[in-house]
Amino acid sequence: MNERFKSLDDIKISAETDEQKIERIASKAAGDFMKKEIDEINKSIPGIPAEQFVSSENRANTAVQDGRNFLKGIIHNRPELIPPHYKSFLGEGSGSTGGNLVPQEWYNRIMSLVSEGGVAYRNATIFNLTRKELVIPRMDSMPGFNFVTEGAVKVVSNPTFSQVILSRKDGGFIVLFSRQLLEDEAFDLMGFVTQMAGKILMLAIDRAAFRGLTPISGLLSNGIGATISEVAGDEFTAMTYDDLIAMVSAVPSHTLRNAKWYMNRTVYGAIKRLRYAVGGEYVLSPQDRKDLLLEGYPVELTDACPSMGESGQDKAFIGFGDLGYMALGMRNGLTVDFSKDATVTAGESTLNLWQSGLVGLNFGASFDVKFTFPSALSVLKTQAS
Repeated sequence: MNERFKSLDDIKISAETDEQKIERIASKAAGDFMKKEIDEINKSIPGIPAEQFVSSENRANTAVQDGRNFLKGIIHNRPELIPPHYKSFLGEGSGSTGGNLVPQEWYNRIMSLVSEGGVAYRNATIFNLTRKELVIPRMDSMPGFNFVTEGAVKVVSNPTFSQVILSRKDGGFIVLFSRQLLEDEAFDLMGFVTQMAGKILMLAIDRAAFRGLTPISGLLSNGIGATISEVAGDEFTAMTYDDLIAMVSAVPSHTLRNAKWYMNRTVYGAIKRLRYAVGGEYVLSPQDRKDLLLEGYPVELTDACPSMGESGQDKAFIGFGDLGYMALGMRNGLTVDFSKDATVTAGESTLNLWQSGLVGLNFGASFDVKFTFPSALSVLKTQAS
């Protein structure tokens, strides 16, 4: 019979129960939802390659299969599936009180993604918090230096300083995947979860470091002590090149060696469009625009800083200076718990994991941000009115 035309008798329909139909439909819906979410995250984060979703090599990759068996073991409560080098971590936490401690090798992989893509993590001073709080000095001015004659008493010159306390702020995030991916040996499930966890944590740290994330105040938050420059208006478009020059002049000269600019890519786009006169030559040279330089200092772009579309009154939108004076305190480890039947919020959607055929890994993370020499940093903001 012509292959293009077949009767119903020629078509074999496999038996499928109602439960299997629901599982198949839910799996497709969940897979489409996750792919859309991952695509959006990948588009917004340069420098991190897209996940390799399916590879026949994964079946023969011991590390991939060990990671899969680790996840299968804790989700299905099958300790015998968990590789020996993972097992010791399961006794170091309690699922009812915050989850099991993430194995060190997995934690290192997640944090390597954070360090590669995270602007704050790359530039701040990192403190590993082994306790709930860590007291560090905060300088408001440098101590003076005086020559003295032999045997004379040195003049006491103390810096003006206070104390800041890095106090771990506990939070978390959820990574979703389908039950089918848990069983698909050609899918690097551990790699998928690692990529997602790294990106989510990276974005959270950057947002806290720049915009602020309650209860953490970031570089662009009011009242942290940074030197403030104001544009002559209440919109970002009032920015002039003179405002940027003033920001460089506002920080101590000895801190300029490691200084950088921190801003949203749309704000840098607006700066690149600045001209000496209407229709005249651009202020930035073609080479500076290509090399991401501004007044000779590198520009770091991050969506954690406000975009041009978020303009408003009394709003800081550009940071400049040595971010080494930002102290980022992090607990050296993550915890992980799981659920197969919780209800979670994803964007504007609410998902029941059991109905959607999904599994959720709930990661616990703790960090804090403080500034040890805030006057070494300057910010540009709009006027209050």
